[in-house]
Amino acid sequence: MPQDEFQALLQFFKVLADENRLKLLGLLANGERSVEELAALLQLRAPTVSHHLARLKELDLVEMRSDGNTHYYRLNVEALRKSNKQLLTPEKMASWVEAVEGDAWDRKVLRDFFDGTRLKEIPASLKKRSVILKWLADQFAYGVLYKEAQVNEILQRHHPDSAFLRRELISAKEGLMQRENGFYWRIPSGDRWRSVTLRSADKQTLQGWLGLPEGDGPFPTILELHEGPELAHAQGEWLSPLSQVWVEQGFAYLVINYPGPASFGLIPQGPIKRYGNPVQFGLTFQERVDGHPGRWEVEDLLVARNWLLEQGIAQPQRILLTGWSYSAFVTLLALGQHPALWAGAIAGSALTDWLLTDEEVPDKTLETTLFYGTAQERHDQYVMSSPITYTDQVTTPILLLQGRHHPRYSARQAQVYQEKMQPLGKPVELQWLADRPGALDVELMVEQRERMLNFARRILKDEKS
Repeated sequence: MPQDEFQALLQFFKVLADENRLKLLGLLANGERSVEELAALLQLRAPTVSHHLARLKELDLVEMRSDGNTHYYRLNVEALRKSNKQLLTPEKMASWVEAVEGDAWDRKVLRDFFDGTRLKEIPASLKKRSVILKWLADQFAYGVLYKEAQVNEILQRHHPDSAFLRRELISAKEGLMQRENGFYWRIPSGDRWRSVTLRSADKQTLQGWLGLPEGDGPFPTILELHEGPELAHAQGEWLSPLSQVWVEQGFAYLVINYPGPASFGLIPQGPIKRYGNPVQFGLTFQERVDGHPGRWEVEDLLVARNWLLEQGIAQPQRILLTGWSYSAFVTLLALGQHPALWAGAIAGSALTDWLLTDEEVPDKTLETTLFYGTAQERHDQYVMSSPITYTDQVTTPILLLQGRHHPRYSARQAQVYQEKMQPLGKPVELQWLADRPGALDVELMVEQRERMLNFARRILKDEKS
């Protein structure tokens, strides 16, 4: 049995190896029931039942229909019969041992190609090379940024051709490492991580990465947005270097990616392979913004929030938003426009007032392109798209991590936001980033890890206690 099929089999039995899920299947075998009915029968909370049903739905064992705000579930009898036929025949059961043989094969490959920790040669076979690359990826820690020279030094401990191995780690179909602006970091893997695809409110494809901590949900959740005009190339499956850290600390983590604008050029139509998965790219970022920065991006966060709740992953009042640079602007905009939906926000290198940007930034090409006009020509839209316009509606805590030297995400952007919030009694914590002009968001993110974690723990402490 191929490894992916064996992992699917393991996932099948892991989902069913739960007393409450088996009871749910038994109840649904007798007829359709609502979430509330099932919760009452099993003496469980409705969000817990929704989480279990979502896991069963992943296996296609249950089906759902909506009647207004009520969700009704029923057993998918055909899928159950199909699973029984595909998984539990003597022939299939005999093939399970192949996974054990696969592990033994991996160990054999490592024995054949390594002399101690020194790689004797790089396998020509892609299958064997995959085993080698996974071993090499394990030499890098999660939540750590590596400069290219550091990556080379680690790889050269095992083989002299570090350039080839470095490129292979980035392009491997398993998604082993990620690179951005000269920094490299390890991508988490395992059955607690998966890629998800959502449909945006304007019918675009949103790719996301979801990581879940140990235990049953719903969980306190970190929702991160990664999109904006400053992404120089398609970032179809970006994943934060802190993603594994969030999950290790007991948070569910979801990042939503929208393809970058390729400097406002036309994004290639059709699939582009990143980490072996095809991602469909549609409109340019500029066309999507259409003179209203933040409009559809905030909707992306609402779509992601609804999905997290439908899947039983997040608790409604325990979802914390985070984003950097342009995504930080969207984060604050969502917090002001939909204050009741979020527990708070962490915004790094944020833009809070587009009119202030117009005053501060000499080159206004980005602003006039996004808004289809200058601040004088499109004054009302500049105001509507500014988070500072909605400060009186914000009700939850904010952590602002701001640098002092970025021309667009300036110190003044954070100061005027905090100054307007303070008389209203709004909880804004402003922390200055390291005074290093030119430092990259991803670099600063890792440096501020403990501040971000401590803020999230404090805001979501009721859920984590």
